Amino acid sequence: MTRWWMAALAAGGLLVGCGGGESLPGGEGLGSPPPGGDVGLPGEPGTPNTPASTSLWPLTTGSVWVYDIQDPVHGRFQKHVTVEGPSDVPGAPAGTTGVRVHSKQDRVASGVVYEEYSWQVEQDNGLVVRLREEDHRDGARVRTTTWSPSTVKSLARAPSALPWTYTNAVRELTVLGDGTQENGDPTYAWRVVEMGVTVQTRAGTFTNAVKVRRDKLNDAGEAKEGKERTYWLVPGIGKVREEGERIEDLASYDVKK
Repeated sequence: MTRWWMAALAAGGLLVGCGGGESLPGGEGLGSPPPGGDVGLPGEPGTPNTPASTSLWPLTTGSVWVYDIQDPVHGRFQKHVTVEGPSDVPGAPAGTTGVRVHSKQDRVASGVVYEEYSWQVEQDNGLVVRLREEDHRDGARVRTTTWSPSTVKSLARAPSALPWTYTNAVRELTVLGDGTQENGDPTYAWRVVEMGVTVQTRAGTFTNAVKVRRDKLNDAGEAKEGKERTYWLVPGIGKVREEGERIEDLASYDVKK
């Protein structure tokens, strides 16, 4: 059986109250880390439950998105995102796989080429989670991040009704390029704000977007100022716009069905 690293589906784990079939889970996902960090997940990498033609976060091999970025620190540049396909997760037990997604940013103002490798999984309930992420600067790996339980990345499908909220509390381990380790315990609150939203991008105007907000919470359970992100997700295309710490606007896309 395929093994998935750092993705908790143990009792009381990440997907509390997930229900069945087509509905997204609601409520809190505050689970304990799985023993040994190794818990089986339903489904196989590369064969997500939501068809690419309707998915809000397609993970089909060969899909490509290009975004225009406006960053207050790094200026204007483009980000190219490519789904490379099922891949073993580095550092995980043998047989641990996820869908590897590569993004490349040519940060023109600083001359830095920034790359990110992310291992992602769509779960049966419609949530997309990250198992591992690696950051590279000019070809050198500078940071590796893992989570327990796995951290929510996005939604593959919209909830059947609003309001919909979900809380994801994780333990986060970051290993820097020099081997230094940093530990954290962030909590994120997800909320579907609207459905059927019209949004304009350089790639076109979309009339059926799902508007999703993610807040990073402080110890009092309040949203941290400046840490909010808003996403516009379109069925069959994926993320078309992001606002928050920076702006990402879809310039072009090629989603494999």
